[in-house]
Amino acid sequence: MPETPETEDKNLHDESAGLDETSQAADSGASVDSNGESVEEANDELAEALREKDQFKRLAQRSQADLVNYRRRIEGEQESSRLRNQQRIVLKFADVIDQLGVAMEADGVGSADSGWLEGIAAIQKNFMNALTSEGFERFESVGEDFDPRKHEALLSSPSSDHAPNTVITELRPGYLHNDEVVRPAQVQIAVEPPSEEDETE
Repeated sequence: MPETPETEDKNLHDESAGLDETSQAADSGASVDSNGESVEEANDELAEALREKDQFKRLAQRSQADLVNYRRRIEGEQESSRLRNQQRIVLKFADVIDQLGVAMEADGVGSADSGWLEGIAAIQKNFMNALTSEGFERFESVGEDFDPRKHEALLSSPSSDHAPNTVITELRPGYLHNDEVVRPAQVQIAVEPPSEEDETE
């Protein structure tokens, strides 16, 4: 049957509608693909940002720990330097005390004026009290076993009255500071006397 003009218009309208639906479907698919790619890119960027955040956080924590350790080391060095300077100054006073002690035991002191001797003894005592107040104390060595951490052996003498390596004379007293030896005592120690066989040889 031949097509009438109305039939042709209807067919054209149907074809146009079909093309519109196909175009809309294509556009809709492109939109989905585009949105999917955008979400994936956003997720990648977010993950990268979180990784960078963690890296910066770890870097900041390491830097803070390094700073704390540096401060502690500097404070420790400053404290050690202060203690060394304090010990150096105090031990100079210890030398003065030793010299006063030697002067008090020198020959002819007995004939000196008693008031003068008492004054020297008082000065020596005041020095000792000052050292004690700063945590320094003199330790006794005579009769003790020789200890290289506390004693410096300058002399040795054969002795049958003392066990070998016993301190028999203190030549210069030693000092402790907070139970740490800051000046070893200079001493004379006993050694075993030679045997009769050694003497005959």
